[in-house]
Amino acid sequence: MSDTKTDARGVEITEGASCIYGAPVGRSIALVEGVIDGFTASGRVWVRIVRRAYGGGWSDSKDRVHVGPDRLVVVDSLPESGLPTDAEKQVERRKERIATYRHRIAELEAGGEARGWESPEDALKHYRKWLAQEEAKSA
Repeated sequence: MSDTKTDARGVEITEGASCIYGAPVGRSIALVEGVIDGFTASGRVWVRIVRRAYGGGWSDSKDRVHVGPDRLVVVDSLPESGLPTDAEKQVERRKERIATYRHRIAELEAGGEARGWESPEDALKHYRKWLAQEEAKSA
């Protein structure tokens, strides 16, 4: 029995190859572009995510997933895309959160009123903690 893995079309799967597959998103499917990043002991394929058709780019999005070999298609190459990768989306969202936290800290330090969930005693402490966490992720 051969250890060679083949995709849904019977094409051999090799590390570093580009691939696409359909990932479940709620009751729908998103097209995912990735790069083969190895194999699991059980025969599944590790895929490093490049970009998703929709969704992704969130802080809890996985950047590497395992997929059944029969659920993906190896492609020779994918055309260049002007769309941001999931990693680029995460960086942009992190920058936005940092700017928001800095702005809110400045407002509260200048005597601004607490809003919504914020309590005057804890808001600055929470924003400073969250700012430090986001800046650590950016480092």
